[in-house]
Amino acid sequence: MRIEHSGDLIFWTYYMVDWKKTSQTPSEMKCLQCGDLMNRVEPVTDNKGVSYDGLVCHKCKRVLWAKAG
Repeated sequence: MRIEHSGDLIFWTYYMVDWKKTSQTPSEMKCLQCGDLMNRVEPVTDNKGVSYDGLVCHKCKRVLWAKAG
């Protein structure tokens, strides 16, 4: 997935991502709110090449982004 500015991710909510078109794989990370397993989201890269990894919990609609490193 590509975006213009990676800094915009902090403002993205669960409802701003088209989850049917976004590639996801199961992860072993548990959601801090509900305890269910989260899904790993395909990396997000901006126009400067900065990449972020994401985790999503569809049960409680939580999305976490971390700079790939």
